[in-house]
Amino acid sequence: MKIALAQFIFESNTFNSVPAALELFTQRGTWVVGEPAVRAWCATADSQMAGSLAVLDAAGCETHPVFVTKCGTPAGRLSEACFAAIRNQLCASLRAALPADVVIMHLHGAACALGEDDVEGALLEAVRRELGFDGRLVLSLDLHANITQRMLTHADAITAYRTMPHTDFHATGERAARLALDSGPTRRTLAKIAVLIPPTDTHDATGRFAAILGEARHLEQLPGVLDVSVFPVQPWMDVEEMGTSIVVTGRPDAVVRAPVEELARHWYAQRVEWQTGLQSWEKIIATLRRRGARPWMLVDTADATTGGAEGTSAEAVVRLWPLRHELPGDVLLWVVDPVARAAAERGARSFPVGSQHATVAGEVIFKGEANFRARGRAYTGMEFSLGPTVVVAAGCLRIVISEGGALCADPAFYECVGLQPEQALAVQVKSFMGWRAGYDAPAEVGLAFDGPGAASLNFARLPFTGPRRELFPLNPAPAEPISLWQSN
Repeated sequence: MKIALAQFIFESNTFNSVPAALELFTQRGTWVVGEPAVRAWCATADSQMAGSLAVLDAAGCETHPVFVTKCGTPAGRLSEACFAAIRNQLCASLRAALPADVVIMHLHGAACALGEDDVEGALLEAVRRELGFDGRLVLSLDLHANITQRMLTHADAITAYRTMPHTDFHATGERAARLALDSGPTRRTLAKIAVLIPPTDTHDATGRFAAILGEARHLEQLPGVLDVSVFPVQPWMDVEEMGTSIVVTGRPDAVVRAPVEELARHWYAQRVEWQTGLQSWEKIIATLRRRGARPWMLVDTADATTGGAEGTSAEAVVRLWPLRHELPGDVLLWVVDPVARAAAERGARSFPVGSQHATVAGEVIFKGEANFRARGRAYTGMEFSLGPTVVVAAGCLRIVISEGGALCADPAFYECVGLQPEQALAVQVKSFMGWRAGYDAPAEVGLAFDGPGAASLNFARLPFTGPRRELFPLNPAPAEPISLWQSN
C-alpha cells in the first residue's frame, strides 16, 4: 500500500484583524519540504506525522511524507498570499507523490484566510478535484476544529486529539494511520451543537469534558463504529457552520444517529455549568504576596496567543507595576511590542509598552534573538521564535518585550532569554491550558484573568455577527441547539 502524507497546522482568530504572513511559518514556525527533510524533522519533534509513520512503516507500507508546516503561533486570518503559498506547496508536494492508495492529511481544522472561512475544507477539496485523488483520504484534526460538511464530504475517515492540553500528537497520528490501513467503506455522522465552551473548562482528565470523552469512547464500542471525535470548537471565529461538534466515522450500516444525538444533548445540557476560572485582580494580588511550593501561573486568557490573540496586552504589567518592590520574588511577564522593543534596544530607560501604553522604566538585562525548542509535555521538540527580544528588569518584575508572538506555555520560552521560570514567584503565560503540560503544573497554581485581547472568555463582548449570535452564551436558548448531518 502506497500512502502520501502532509501536515499543515494553523489556528485562526478572526477577531484578530492582523493577517498572518508566510513568515509566521517559514521564519517563526516550521516549513519542511521533501521526504528526507520531513523524516529528519519527525525524528526530533513530537507530531502527528511521526505517529502515522511509526504505524505505517511497521505495517510495511510505502510511505511518502512530503510536507510539514506549522505556525509559530495562532493568529488572525491567513493573508491571501500566505494561503496561496501554503496551498500551492501542499498540492505540489502531494502531486509529486501520486498516484497513491491513501492520502493522510494532518490539519488543524480552525484555519481561516482572507476570502476563505474553511481553509481545511478548501485544501481537501483541492486534493480531490485539482489533484484528482479518488483513493482513501484520512484526516486528523485538532480538538478545537470547526467541523464543516465540506471537510466530511471529502474525507473518508477522521480522528482528532483527545487531550486538553494537547499531549497526544503522536497517538493521534497513530489512529489516523490505522484508519488509513482500513480499506472498508465509511459514512461520517456530524452532530453540531450551538454552543461556545470556555477552553479553561475542557480538561481531558477531570470534570465535565473528561466525562464527555468517556462517553465518546463508549460509543466507539458500537458495531461498525471506527472513531468518535469531539470538538469543543476554537470559539473566536465569526465564520459559517460555527459550533461545537461530535463526528463519528463508521460503516455505512452502523446505527449511530440516535446515540450521537443523545451525547450531543447531554453535552448541551451542561452549558450553564461551564466555568471560565477567571479571578479578580484583588484575589490574584493577595495570592502573589506569598510564595507557593512552585511558581504561580498568571494566565492571561483574553490575550492568549494560543487562541490567536496578538499578545500585545500589558494588563499584568499595569496591575503589578505598583507592587514591583513589594512582591516576594521575581515575576516574569511578556508583551509583544515591536516599538517598545526597539526603544529599549536603542538605550531608552523609560517608554510605553503594550496596547495600554503603560510606562515602564528599568534596566535592559537581555537583548537578542529569542529562539527556543519546547521541552515540556506539549509540542515537545518543536522550535519557535519570538524574533528580536529584550528583557527589562524593574524591581521584581522581568518584562520580556518581543517583536512577535509565539506559543508561550513552556519554560524554554523564558529560559531562552536568560530567565529562570522554575525559581520565580510567578510566570505569565498567554495560554489557556497549555501551561499545565508545558510546566507540568497543577490547576491550583493557575491565576486566570481577563483583560484586553481578541481571545476573551467573555464571548458576549466579541462582535459576532449573523447566525453566530444564535450560539450559547450569546443566545441563552438557541432555536436549534442540535443539528445532525450524514455523508452519503
